[in-house]
Amino acid sequence: MHFITLSASFFLLVGAFAGAIIERDDNYNDMDEAFNIFKDSNSRWEGAICKSQITIKQFPTLVTPPNFRGGCVRYFQGIDITGVVTEVDIYFPKVQSACDCIALCLDAPMTCTNWVWKHTNVPSLDSGRRSCTLYSSPNLPSGVTLDYDLALSSGFQLLQAANNPQVGAGAPTTVLDNGNPDPFGVSGFLQQDVNGKLYC
Repeated sequence: MHFITLSASFFLLVGAFAGAIIERDDNYNDMDEAFNIFKDSNSRWEGAICKSQITIKQFPTLVTPPNFRGGCVRYFQGIDITGVVTEVDIYFPKVQSACDCIALCLDAPMTCTNWVWKHTNVPSLDSGRRSCTLYSSPNLPSGVTLDYDLALSSGFQLLQAANNPQVGAGAPTTVLDNGNPDPFGVSGFLQQDVNGKLYC
């Protein structure tokens, strides 16, 4: 009986705290300028890549600040943040630059969210040039492993058997064919929102 009384008291106490947590504070303002961490966000577009190649003329739903006509800011120089799902490999001469690679991903927003422009070290395919690979999944952090159930999955073009399960790890650096770091290798991600607007 004591246990029941104590339990009931405990739940009443928890309920009281929960009620206090969800009460609205009349002094709280969601639009308080203290929450605006985006005041200087337009300045990041000064560092956008492919400003003249990835444009709102080419991609009318591309989101950019008012004073910019294009470019992408969601990129990582010198590392490969891509994953393993929906692997699409594109080689020279179809793709000749990182901007071409981004454009191919933007052309396929239903299946592509990640792209990388790097040396694949497969001369028979890439002729010793950088190539483009598109994916629909990102690199996983080292503490995460995903085992994909292909029978219940759809929409992906290629998931190599060696990549399932996908084992998380640090993002690999881009390298030249001689093994040295490639400062011009680059990867990035994009998204299409529920209104069809593109972000890169």
